[in-house]
Amino acid sequence: MSSEWTNLEDFKRVTSEMILKLESVLPNSSQLKPLKELEEDIIQNYYTIMVVGEFKHGKSTFVNALLGQDIMPRNVTPTTATINAIFHGSEQEIHIVKQNGEIEKQEASIEVLNRYTASSDFNPEEIKFIKLFLDVPLLKERIVLIDTPGVNDLSEQRADITHQFLPRADVIIFMSSLTAAIKKSEQEFLENRIKKIGFDRTIFVMNFLDQIDEDELDEVIEFSERRIQGIAGGQHRVFPVSAKEALEGNLTNNDELKQVSGIEEIKAEIKRRLESGSRTQQKQKRIEERLADIHEAVLKEVETAEELTERSIEDLRDQLLRVENWFEHRAKWEGQLQDYLFEREEEINFLINKSFQYFGEKVKEDIEHKINLFQGADIKSLVENQIPHTIRAHFNQWIDQYSDHIHQLFVKLEREVSIGLSKSFQQSVKLQSYRGENLRFQGDIPILNARSGNANVKAGVLLGGVGSLALLLGGPFFLPVVGMAGLPYISQKIAEKQLANIKPDLIYSVHTQINVLLDDFKYQLNQYIRKGISEINRLSLEEFSRLITSYHMILKEEAARHQTEAAEIHAHREKIKELKLYLTELMKEEALK
Repeated sequence: MSSEWTNLEDFKRVTSEMILKLESVLPNSSQLKPLKELEEDIIQNYYTIMVVGEFKHGKSTFVNALLGQDIMPRNVTPTTATINAIFHGSEQEIHIVKQNGEIEKQEASIEVLNRYTASSDFNPEEIKFIKLFLDVPLLKERIVLIDTPGVNDLSEQRADITHQFLPRADVIIFMSSLTAAIKKSEQEFLENRIKKIGFDRTIFVMNFLDQIDEDELDEVIEFSERRIQGIAGGQHRVFPVSAKEALEGNLTNNDELKQVSGIEEIKAEIKRRLESGSRTQQKQKRIEERLADIHEAVLKEVETAEELTERSIEDLRDQLLRVENWFEHRAKWEGQLQDYLFEREEEINFLINKSFQYFGEKVKEDIEHKINLFQGADIKSLVENQIPHTIRAHFNQWIDQYSDHIHQLFVKLEREVSIGLSKSFQQSVKLQSYRGENLRFQGDIPILNARSGNANVKAGVLLGGVGSLALLLGGPFFLPVVGMAGLPYISQKIAEKQLANIKPDLIYSVHTQINVLLDDFKYQLNQYIRKGISEINRLSLEEFSRLITSYHMILKEEAARHQTEAAEIHAHREKIKELKLYLTELMKEEALK
């Protein structure tokens, strides 16, 4: 895509052109839907704020608090069953937008919205989304606020609604709970969904501030931020809020309640992002990235279709049968891949454990030497500052030395998985292989050679880079090695000039603590390795299956077309060549006037 395109009209024109050409040549292309969604987003040009999170976290109450109206249905059970998009409008009304294009208009009220909740008797598959128009200051300047079904909704259909809409959001407000910050299911959602589109556009909001004791609040927030940093990397602020008190403060015009609820700080953060000078550039960059990924995928589909036009009907039918047979045995080769990855996990952990044996002895030896050389009277400084600092320095040194090696093992494993999946496919359909690189699956089908549109499956991004290992150095390393209760006894011994007698006890205590730290850090490292390998497995299978499914679709279309007249086949072949030329020239274009 051209970096010289300077406004949304350029992207709108190109997107519209691609849709028209693709509908004519490859009407069943897997990229038509994302292309049309991109075109719609460019035309509407709204700045989209999307609220996501698990049910029971008060998303709808929070949305009501932002709006200053008790309009969105809320309950302790899953309530939101559709995408509810809230726009600014002088006349308050609801538009029920259906999948068939029909729009049903209603007066804006909670009673109407209650007809489309999770417990109501309606068919959610008929509803595309619900538009709600309200005269709310927050929504001026073309802002749209989106309330979504819970990401852990037991209804897979409702959860999928949220997942499919995520890439279209400019800002994502992720809601969790201060009472149980970032559960395993939430961590999986952040890693599997939000990470793909970037944490830089995410605001982390923790609800139920009113349920936390004031003297525990700082500790709870610090813990929540550490949990998020361990998943997202970098520094991410947590915004605590009581959605219930914020809504009550708005409804009763209680400024003090609104202030203590935390809602005003969140509104200020939203305003800061809206007024940022880079807002337009960021939106254009996201559009450009979406279009670039779609463009590459379309080009590979076209190249594949072009090659298939040269095949005989017998060859196409044979290929089709082999691909379908490959899909039938998917469970078998997925199991083989899991076995292979389990063996690699054991090998990596073996290497880590081996290095830890020497490392642990070296740390103990260094600390013991420091204690034996100590001759001063400030034992408290030795125990609380010098020894923990030295221990932490050793662990940081180990990370600096080995983190890059561990990361390179993951990168190598990513490549091995792509090669293994490709070979499995080649053996089934008898394709000629050639050398590929990271997640450019090998085979003579162009689709398999596309750079993945999924940012998570590119080398160096999957696990957040080597720096993410440093996040494993958490709270335990700040704790004093010897408890405060022992200090008076130790100080007394120093006063009695018996320091030499207590050094063995101090060394023993320190060694015991180091063993605890080593075991804890080794466990965290092993979990880190397991998580990384699991992500390689899941994301590689997901991307590879998408590519093969696309190939299967094109193959079926071409096999059906080969049964028609030769003149029609020739005409279709020429259309494919023209589309390929258009897409190739599009990449070379320096500027659109």
